[in-house]
Amino acid sequence: MWAAVSVIVLIYLLQELLCPGKKKRLPPGPRGLPFLGHLHLLEKNPHQDLYHLAQKHGPIMGLRFGFVPAVVVSSPAGAELVLKTHDLVFANRPRSEASKIYMV
Repeated sequence: MWAAVSVIVLIYLLQELLCPGKKKRLPPGPRGLPFLGHLHLLEKNPHQDLYHLAQKHGPIMGLRFGFVPAVVVSSPAGAELVLKTHDLVFANRPRSEASKIYMV
């Protein structure tokens, strides 16, 4: 069991060290855990947990849900900034394999 955990931690550390350019710059937010990201911060009522995180870290914060990065905007002014002013920047998403197969 410890060997499997050691191998997983080693792979994670090598990935972090060897791929520094792969990281995207997210807005500041709470500190996350490896592999889980910020999932441990969300409990039974995630909307209340996100409200409390926004009170502590600001109206625009970066979170990671597992390996998926996310930007959480919790103020009307921030939402307008993201949805109207910088909509083209936030509208692009990487294409998934399912969409590639479906579009053929």
